[in-house]
Amino acid sequence: MSIPSDQIEQALREYARVVPSLRASTVGLSPDQLTARPGPGDWSIHEVVLHTVDSDIVAWDRMKRIAAMERPTLIPYDETAFAKTLFYHEQSLEDALALFELGRRQMSRILERLPVEAFERKGLHTDDGELSLLDFVRRYVGHVEHHVRFIDAKRERLGVPRTS
Repeated sequence: MSIPSDQIEQALREYARVVPSLRASTVGLSPDQLTARPGPGDWSIHEVVLHTVDSDIVAWDRMKRIAAMERPTLIPYDETAFAKTLFYHEQSLEDALALFELGRRQMSRILERLPVEAFERKGLHTDDGELSLLDFVRRYVGHVEHHVRFIDAKRERLGVPRTS
């Protein structure tokens, strides 16, 4: 059963549409506000952004492998271990945002050139089972939206809500 091309086109538009929202969610925050942890055990906004970028890097690899390989195995990663051991607060927020934007543009160029059938191809995620390329595109639209809402909630707790 073939995926209608309009569904793919919509998913690709959404994949590109959410890109500016990550940077916008950090505008107007001081370094102290970016690294504050408004609540016990919470990640800082800086850590949430770095996590979102790391997740996208993993997603780019997964999507490329699904597009290019026959039913590749996709392994999970421990996002908490990444945040604890990869020096998130010492990494440049600006560089991370630039990497996210550049990577999304590059991945979008690849996705836009693939035939419809490529979006039906599946990988086997060891935790989540079979997922198609289209599933991953949609998943990573939702992932950014989820974390932007999370950042907005943190901003509220810090007393610096977004104005736009």
